[in-house]
Amino acid sequence: MFYGLDRKHHLTKHPNPLLTLYADTAQEVFDIAVIPLLTYGTMKLVGLPMGFFDWWLCHQYVVFTELWGHSGLRLLTTPPTTATPLLKAFDAELITEDHDIHHRSGWKKSHNYGKQTRLWDRLFGTCHGRIECVEGVIDWSSPVALWMF
Repeated sequence: MFYGLDRKHHLTKHPNPLLTLYADTAQEVFDIAVIPLLTYGTMKLVGLPMGFFDWWLCHQYVVFTELWGHSGLRLLTTPPTTATPLLKAFDAELITEDHDIHHRSGWKKSHNYGKQTRLWDRLFGTCHGRIECVEGVIDWSSPVALWMF
């Protein structure tokens, strides 16, 4: 049942924010309802009760990270999380290029599944190297300013 669940989402080799939720109905139901509700239930089960607004704020972070991960921007950026320094120590921090590489491979032979971190990809051997965001390729003399409207 789950084989090929991500197939429609991977029809684009160059993701953009408009195609973030371009998926089969089953995947949309999982991404929009099942996974957030399982997360909420798990947090309550382990003794970290969250109110609706706490849960909503966490869900908005996930939505932001999804949109940014599908931005197609060629920038060395990480999701805004306080865990990044710790993840970086284990070479498990996620950058925008990681999910972009995930899309370039297509749904049958993909890797770099992580959306918030590369930790699970490291543990399960599905973490592949970066192409553009490696030392010697990054142009540190051309920083990009991001602003909010």
